[in-house]
Amino acid sequence: MKTLRWGIIGTGQIANAFASDFRYVKSGELTAVASRSKASADAFSAKYDIELAFVDYFSLINSHEVDVIYIATPHVHHFDLAKACILAGKAVLCEKPFTLNEAQASELYELAERHEVFVMEAMWTRFNPVIEQVLEWVEEGEIGHLQSIQASFNFVAPTDPNHRLMNLEMGGGALLDVGIYPVFLAQLFFGKPDFVQNQAVIGDTDVDVFEQILLGWENGQLASLEASLISCHPNRAILSGTKGYIEIDSEWFCAKSCRIVDEAKNERAVEFDFPGMGYQFEVDEVNRCLEEGLLQSPNHSWQDSLALLATLDEVRQDMGLYYPAEEQPSHEDLEHHHHEHSHHKH
Repeated sequence: MKTLRWGIIGTGQIANAFASDFRYVKSGELTAVASRSKASADAFSAKYDIELAFVDYFSLINSHEVDVIYIATPHVHHFDLAKACILAGKAVLCEKPFTLNEAQASELYELAERHEVFVMEAMWTRFNPVIEQVLEWVEEGEIGHLQSIQASFNFVAPTDPNHRLMNLEMGGGALLDVGIYPVFLAQLFFGKPDFVQNQAVIGDTDVDVFEQILLGWENGQLASLEASLISCHPNRAILSGTKGYIEIDSEWFCAKSCRIVDEAKNERAVEFDFPGMGYQFEVDEVNRCLEEGLLQSPNHSWQDSLALLATLDEVRQDMGLYYPAEEQPSHEDLEHHHHEHSHHKH
């Protein structure tokens, strides 16, 4: 199998973490980067020893030197860029949230299926060895019947109103950026919730800065989740079962250790000694899927991604939060205002 050549779109913080971890992947090479600024494309390519630097996203997307494209731009650009990649026949690993809403994601996955192009939402946490270990413990009934999950992702973000996290035009807010992780964890084990409750704080720039989400399932399982851009937190995750609990250490979404505690408080801890932050594991997954000729990963499938966005849509609907870039109305809107909205651009 030929070495897969990767390109990165975007040169921000997450692109840097990804490129830095790329040296730990099992196969594949980082051959191209694109930024809208020549200075940042050149600096990034020099820093990570990347052969090609583009100052236009579409030049990278259409380059014959690239097989797979990692999209690491602000959320609001994911839809257009992923669509362009699919139409160019390039495999896509797109940063989470895959798109701003479920309707956009659904359109892209249908397009990927038609064009037979591999696409995956970059839910890197799913491929972390700690999460694999926790899944195994739960599946083997090590803590009995899993009853509840508590997880948070909190940090203090820059308060600059133009920062992407505080900017509604950029798809800002706590939910899409960090809240997606706790929701992902809950749905990884319990599936899409039957009940969604949410208490949110909307900041000065009209984005959500803090929320507590309670998810419930018909069979009596609950998840209590928190996301914040305005407070610090240990960011541990706890999975409680009828015979014990599992604690994923801080920061749980990129943890290197976890522990299982039984009813008698006997504790077993597991530590994983992997280099970097763990972005290499999602790359390995994409490469594996491509080698096997798959269009989606069985471990974070299109359905998983859609179910995640559907829950986030529900939470956002509750907050009355709507992004200017969302040209596609939600499913409910489509049913009620089909004619009104069909050509309406916000």
